[in-house]
Amino acid sequence: MGGVVAGSGRVSVWDRFAERASLGSYVPVLRDDLTWARMTTRHGKPNIMLADRPRKYLRIGEREDFLAQRMDGTRRVSDLVVDYFERFGSFGLKRVSDLVTQLRQAGFLTDPPRDVWVNLGERLNPESKPPERRWTEGTALRLKVPLRGIDGFVTSYYRTVGRWIFWPPFLVFSLLASVGGLVAFAGELFRGGDPFAPIAGSGVAAIVVLVVVYYFTIFIHESSHALTCKHYGRMVPKGGLLLYYLMPAFYVDVTDAWLEPWRHRIAIFWAGPYSGFFLAGFSSLLVWILPPGIVGTVLFKLAVAAYLTNLLNLMPLLLLDGYWILEQWLELPQLRDRALAFVGGPFWRTLWTRRRLTRQELFFAVFGILSGVYTFFAVFLAIFFWRKRLTPLVAPLWLTPNLFSKVISVVVVAAIAIPLGMRYARRLWGMRTVVTKAPQVARKAIFTVRMNDRLILLGGLGFLKSMPRATIERLARAARIRHAAPGDVVVRQGERGADFFIIADGQAEVSILERGEERTVRTLKPGEFFGERALLEGGIRTATVRALSPMRLLVFEERTFWAELAGPIAWQHKVREALSERELLKRVQLFADVSSRQLDLLAVKLSVVPFENGTVIVQRGDPGHDFYIVREGRVAAVDGSGKILSEMGAGEFFGEIALLRDTPRTATVVGTVAGSVWRLGRQDFQELLGQYLALEDEFEGVAVARGHGMEGAA
Repeated sequence: MGGVVAGSGRVSVWDRFAERASLGSYVPVLRDDLTWARMTTRHGKPNIMLADRPRKYLRIGEREDFLAQRMDGTRRVSDLVVDYFERFGSFGLKRVSDLVTQLRQAGFLTDPPRDVWVNLGERLNPESKPPERRWTEGTALRLKVPLRGIDGFVTSYYRTVGRWIFWPPFLVFSLLASVGGLVAFAGELFRGGDPFAPIAGSGVAAIVVLVVVYYFTIFIHESSHALTCKHYGRMVPKGGLLLYYLMPAFYVDVTDAWLEPWRHRIAIFWAGPYSGFFLAGFSSLLVWILPPGIVGTVLFKLAVAAYLTNLLNLMPLLLLDGYWILEQWLELPQLRDRALAFVGGPFWRTLWTRRRLTRQELFFAVFGILSGVYTFFAVFLAIFFWRKRLTPLVAPLWLTPNLFSKVISVVVVAAIAIPLGMRYARRLWGMRTVVTKAPQVARKAIFTVRMNDRLILLGGLGFLKSMPRATIERLARAARIRHAAPGDVVVRQGERGADFFIIADGQAEVSILERGEERTVRTLKPGEFFGERALLEGGIRTATVRALSPMRLLVFEERTFWAELAGPIAWQHKVREALSERELLKRVQLFADVSSRQLDLLAVKLSVVPFENGTVIVQRGDPGHDFYIVREGRVAAVDGSGKILSEMGAGEFFGEIALLRDTPRTATVVGTVAGSVWRLGRQDFQELLGQYLALEDEFEGVAVARGHGMEGAA
């Protein structure tokens, strides 16, 4: 039976006004002074960086790169969604909104972010703003005294001296000196060389020289980081003095290295230790050549300080150069934190369930255990080493009836004991804190999400929109609270589940297992949900959800959910119908990038329009205001002469250009096999954009991603 599907009608002036006022009409404009770096990883995958040098650096994906390049002031957010749709064939509402939010918060757009409440507080309390520290950065135990604006000096230093370091003949010479010097150093040790040997019969002078050459080695180490960064044309905006547990060191800021390929980043990290090995090797060769004397003694102390300092820097279990080299090589960001988090919880649960570890989990387990063990014993090893080496020197100084000698002995002991003692005391204090906070932790374990927050979370679920408030309140009271630590697996792919989850706080990643390896497909934030399939048939989990940060979850068991939804049969029928509709939408490839909450909003906006064989769904030449997706059945596009141009089945779509442009239909679409289509009007599309972008402000407990600068520090 033929017919015509009713359209959405003429667009009114109020529809136009709502469209202009929608957040989907926001025009993001990327600043033109940003720096792009398009590279590939060691495995050939795209690695794209966008930077406001030297302030902030963001890593974005290929699709985000596609979108960011179009933020030139000519496109609204809705235009970007349509561009994404036309390029990749799926709705990128979440991807677009996340990118716009991220860029604006980072200050990468021409209109910088403003916190109205903070600004208002500063206006009302102008004296409450704490004074900014201009000369220092960091905490008391990791205090930096930065020297800003050194990039010009480093550039001049590189042009006059540094560039010769990268001259190929010098690189060959440095390699030969490093290898030959290591042999000479070993020979000197066999000959009885002593790094603590007195100079001109003075133990005090020996210690002073050892300290001086130690800091000289650190200076060369950090200078090598800076010069290598400059060699690749990058900035070194600041450097300076680093007081690490009250012990002075140096540092340089080479964060600009993020704009370089992975080989160059590794080279920048390797430059520090390599400079130390060359310095030690060259000094050892001179010691081997020169006759015994003061010069040889000083050079041997320099070699010892250089070897010890740079071997320690190559230890991958500490956050030093060796760790950063390993992280860049493996391409595993935040490797140490992720490994320790895995060992702290999920590892032991995995062993208990006797599930086989994946290759990445096995690596995390080994690395995390080694890091934890080394960190625990590092202090004791350091105390044992320094006590054994310094006692023969400090004891005679203390017994000497000379005030100056006693002062020197106290200074030496304090220089070693204070930082180690503070670190050890900090560990003891941490243990004390854990014990004293045990009651608080226990209270947190039973802490429940406030009823008002539960109602807000449930009220945001599209499939519950038609439910009375009393029903929503019963559901809110029936929810269980579950806490998840970073790295915890909330649901696992392949397992049968009967629970539905709403994220109240924290973030999680969704991954699927393909060919023995996990692939992350999306990130979930507060307000989003997962496991809704369990409310229909208690089905098999199709993905794994793992906590990225501490999480609080509202948990609904299937039977409890339907029991609390007691009332007219029509209520449960509506909810089941809405959930079933979402399940159908999830199977459409077009919505592969759409999150659970986004899909929920989309399901509310889509209307189901049935058709019969011969029904005209859109007419050639008519204005286009609606977009259609075949829900079931089949349709055909025909031209003016009745010739079939194409046929479409479930999941395929037509009329997408109508979402943005007032262009007439270029073909007639008729039903060939009875079924139905989903229809999305252009105004509904604009409202959908506005609603989804507004979600970023609705839930305020979202944990922000943390990054780290690449600052070399010995």
